[in-house]
Amino acid sequence: MTDSLSVRRMLASVRIGDSLGDRFGTVLIITLLPVPLVSLLYAAHRMLTDTPTGAYSLVSGYLFYGCVNLLVVGLLYGLLTPNQRAAVFTFRWPSLNETAAAIGMFVAGLGVYQITAQLNAALGYQLQGLSYSLSNPTAVLAIVLGAVVLAPVTEEILYRGLVLGAFTSRGFGPVSATVLMTALFALIHLPNFGVAGTIFISAWGFLPAVLRLRYDNLSGAVVMHALNNLFAYVVVVAAGWA
Repeated sequence: MTDSLSVRRMLASVRIGDSLGDRFGTVLIITLLPVPLVSLLYAAHRMLTDTPTGAYSLVSGYLFYGCVNLLVVGLLYGLLTPNQRAAVFTFRWPSLNETAAAIGMFVAGLGVYQITAQLNAALGYQLQGLSYSLSNPTAVLAIVLGAVVLAPVTEEILYRGLVLGAFTSRGFGPVSATVLMTALFALIHLPNFGVAGTIFISAWGFLPAVLRLRYDNLSGAVVMHALNNLFAYVVVVAAGWA
């Protein structure tokens, strides 16, 4: 009985109430949780399979990251009240206007890539492409599942749903909330994408946020994000541009 009460008290202490801003520390912990969890997953996988550290690739990394993000989003769902679930998991079928805007933002993102690539070159940094063989069905499946399906859905929930909502509920305006959220979104990618990739994401991250705020919906942002990752991780590799 005592143990049960202790568990309930612990859950109550981290449960996110009616205002996301009231539990901002919990919001940040949940958002950053995938980083240590991915490291733990790598460690557990190495221990169970005797896989050498150097044998892991970005392909497996994307799959691990996507699966961990899915686990974290499930945890988030359990910590939210029904009202906050409706606010964070804001998914409706996108209208034609929202779908067109998502495609337009995807195209704009290609322009952002070109501009930031020139900026990175001027600063002495270089964006690294992803290299793998499309003839390897396991690698293709891992990329599609991890980077094209799971990452766009889970990252939009965590950043454009949870973090952006937390900043706005603390009184930040749309612009300042978007700037702070995008900075956090970019920094979380620094270990895998390096400085050049972080600079790109710092600019690119505004695009799905605009869709989220304009349409009060995450669906268009997910579509735009998925199109971007499909182009970057499949089309670019297939065309030999990586």
